[in-house]
Amino acid sequence: MSPDLSRRIAIHRNHIFALLFVAISAGFGIHAWTSMTIGTPADMGPGFFPLMLSLILAMLSVGVGFVRPDLDEEPLTVVSLRACLLVLSGPIIFALTIRTLGLLPAVLITVFIVSFASRFATFRNSALLAGGFTVFCVVVFHYLLNLPIPLWGTWITG
Repeated sequence: MSPDLSRRIAIHRNHIFALLFVAISAGFGIHAWTSMTIGTPADMGPGFFPLMLSLILAMLSVGVGFVRPDLDEEPLTVVSLRACLLVLSGPIIFALTIRTLGLLPAVLITVFIVSFASRFATFRNSALLAGGFTVFCVVVFHYLLNLPIPLWGTWITG
């Protein structure tokens, strides 16, 4: 690929991503505006927060469109199929294990498996990440927020 063509592709990449995120934010904003009560800042309705988030995303996306990309950055590449499948399997694994195994094993298993989406993942690093993230989730969701999610599920406690 010629340097001139790669420079044009790099410049247009920011525009493509900006347009994509503006379109996504517009879709969510229009949905919030047409199907939910917006309210006012003093008396917020259920559509106020989604509408504000979509406006913020749109403004940030327009800002990204005006940023001049670094000409030395890596070209846009396709993500590996393995990484996509592992990341997309995360919510499915968590949903299938949260009730039967409980919060602690569900988070541990999910994070451990999904961490292998990285090409730099090792067994040791994935185990450390899963353990650390599990401790964080248990402390935050079980002890600090007191969510009614059991640490151990029915398969373990009987």
